[in-house]
Amino acid sequence: MSSAAALLLRPTSATAHPLLHMSSASPNPKYRFLRFRPSRRRLPVPRLSLTPTTASNNSPPSPPHPDASPAPPAPPTPSLFAKWSPPRAIWRGLSALLLAGQVFHRVLTGRVHRRNLLAQLRRVGPGSAGVALLTAAFVGMAFTIQFVREFTRLGLHRSVGGVLALALARELSPVVTAVVAAGRVGSAFAAELGTMQVSEQTDTLRVLGAQPVDYLVVPRVLACVLALPVLTLISFALGLASSAFLADSVFGVSVSVILESARRALRPWDLISSLLKSQVFGAIIAVVSCAWGVTTHGGAKGVGESTTSAVVVSLVGIFIADFALSCLFFQGAGDSLKYAMG
Repeated sequence: MSSAAALLLRPTSATAHPLLHMSSASPNPKYRFLRFRPSRRRLPVPRLSLTPTTASNNSPPSPPHPDASPAPPAPPTPSLFAKWSPPRAIWRGLSALLLAGQVFHRVLTGRVHRRNLLAQLRRVGPGSAGVALLTAAFVGMAFTIQFVREFTRLGLHRSVGGVLALALARELSPVVTAVVAAGRVGSAFAAELGTMQVSEQTDTLRVLGAQPVDYLVVPRVLACVLALPVLTLISFALGLASSAFLADSVFGVSVSVILESARRALRPWDLISSLLKSQVFGAIIAVVSCAWGVTTHGGAKGVGESTTSAVVVSLVGIFIADFALSCLFFQGAGDSLKYAMG
């Protein structure tokens, strides 16, 4: 018998190997056959990884699976100004310019809501007349106190009326009226439109088929442009009357002397320039207030900030425009006081 057969027929104990046990088919324990006994221990099974492995440099790349989905595209590289946004002041300034262009186009094409225009005219004109006239009267009297006594001591009492008329017509009346309108009307415009913006009422107008610029902005701008010149004329008349009354009652300068001096000093261009200034100031107040109102966000706090900012920007715009228009209108003026002295 060969050595392999001798190894298989070699007697062994049942506990010699955990995987083997003796067969009981042969009665002779010497020639019992060996039989594998299944083990209860689970052998480790190698796991298959679904992650593609990198092939070696010598082996060719494997072709893609036909059912495999294409790889997603790489994300775009962010540019330098991807997360940059302009400052809020610049953004609002651009929105004011855009809104002014839209209003100008609507007015040229006749797209004006007349009912809203009449309501805003009553609000800007008669609604602001009391405050504007009271302010103009006290400004005229304060201006009279400052220099009438000095002119009287110098013997120039005949030129007092001309100085008062020129100061009120060229500068004080349009500027003071515009400041009052910015504080009263401009703040109201910014607060109203800001509240409508944060409460989404402007979106409701768009859903109903109405353009917010036609319905809300254009009537307010036209009302300020048309009503401020009238307020300026009334303020000029009341300021000159209060100045003449104070000069006559306190400093002894006759009212007739003041009015005659004012008549000789004033030229039609002085009043026309005052009206033009008032129209420019009214447009600045309305456009800035409406632009700041429609760009409001942040709830009640944003409405308050927009209202305050609109008034401040309107006042700064009024003073800058007044300087520019004064340089444009009165660059060659200089003989008015000579005519006022007779």
